[in-house]
Amino acid sequence: MATRVRRPAEFEEILSELRDEGIFPTFKDALVFAAALGFRRGNRKSFQKSSEPIDIEIFRGDFDRAIMSMIAIEENSDSKMLAPSNEAERVLCFEEYANGGLEIMKREISDGKQDWQEGLLSLIHREQSDQTILDDITELAKF
Repeated sequence: MATRVRRPAEFEEILSELRDEGIFPTFKDALVFAAALGFRRGNRKSFQKSSEPIDIEIFRGDFDRAIMSMIAIEENSDSKMLAPSNEAERVLCFEEYANGGLEIMKREISDGKQDWQEGLLSLIHREQSDQTILDDITELAKF
């Protein structure tokens, strides 16, 4: 059973900036957004080096766990991913999509020297088609 959610060490500076500038109140919130973005773009990236992990209980809200579960269900095309015995796989899937989402945020915002708030708003607008990333997050929370 997973007890911690890893934060990719490669993006520790970005996560700190996002929190310190008040874009996201916590590392957890930044990871949830990044995982949804990574999933939307199909950018799942494994990583080995982790900074201080976050206790799984911090992801206690219905919304956070719903995002984590729905990403794993969609990734594996299997509703059995909700079983308690699959928690470690759900967490791994979430971590890797969060890593992929952070990679996108770095490439499209940080490397372009954009302000985080303006850059994230621009990124969200670019994601618009029939649905936006916010619609995806909202739909996942309703499941």
